[in-house]
Amino acid sequence: LLPLLLYDIMYAYVSALMRYLRHHRSAENFAFVGHSTGCQNSIHFLKNGDPDMVARTKSVALQAPVSDREHAMMEPNYKENIRIARQMKDTGDGDEMMPRSAFWAPITASRFLSLQDVGGDDDFFSSDLSDEDMTKRLGHIGKWGAENSACLLAAFSGADEYVPSSVDKDLLLERMCRAMNGSEGKRENCERSVAKPLMLETGNHNLSEGQDDGDRFVTAFAEQLEFAVPSSS
Repeated sequence: LLPLLLYDIMYAYVSALMRYLRHHRSAENFAFVGHSTGCQNSIHFLKNGDPDMVARTKSVALQAPVSDREHAMMEPNYKENIRIARQMKDTGDGDEMMPRSAFWAPITASRFLSLQDVGGDDDFFSSDLSDEDMTKRLGHIGKWGAENSACLLAAFSGADEYVPSSVDKDLLLERMCRAMNGSEGKRENCERSVAKPLMLETGNHNLSEGQDDGDRFVTAFAEQLEFAVPSSS
C-alpha cells in the first residue's frame, strides 16, 4: 500500500516505473492522479523524487486532498494513539507496529505520526495550519510548475465525509492553491496559475455518490492535460 510505505521506498518504486516507461516504452512526459493519501504522495514526490522524472511530470491532479490528522482528531482514541506512537518513536521503536486498534491497516509508529500528528510529514491540508506553514509545505508546487511548464488540479469534494463539518471547504481550497502558487506559481508566457482549484459541491470522498462529480473531475483533468502537453494534431 503506497500510502503506508516510507517515502524513500515510494520514490524508488515510482521513479523506477517511470524510468522503465521512458526507456522501454518511449514515454516522454507523465501525469499523476492522487486520491486521498495519494495526494500527499504526489506532493512529496514533486519535492523529493528523481529530478529528471519530476521535470517530466507535466500534469498532476489531487482528488480529495484532505487532512488525515483532522479526520483522526474526531476519533475518541486519537490522543491516546498519538501518545503511544510518540513514546514508541522516542524510545527507538518508531519502526515497530502500532496496536491493531490504532489504524485500519498495519502501520509503524513513525508512519502513524507522519499521517496523524500535528506537523507530521503528511500534514499538508489541515485547515488549522497558518498561511505561513501551508506555504512552507506546499510552496514548492509553484516552482515545479513554473520551471517545468506543468500544472496541478486540486479537486475538493464539498460533501467529503472525512472533513470535519466545521471546516470551510471553499476557503481551505483557496488557501491551499494560494500556498502552492506562492510568488512563483505562473507558467512562463501564460496567465494560468500552476495550481487551479475545482470544488465539486456535491462530491463525497471518492466521487461515488454525486451524479456528475466524477465526470466533472475527469473532464477538468483531461482539459488540464491537453493544456500542459498539447497534442500534435
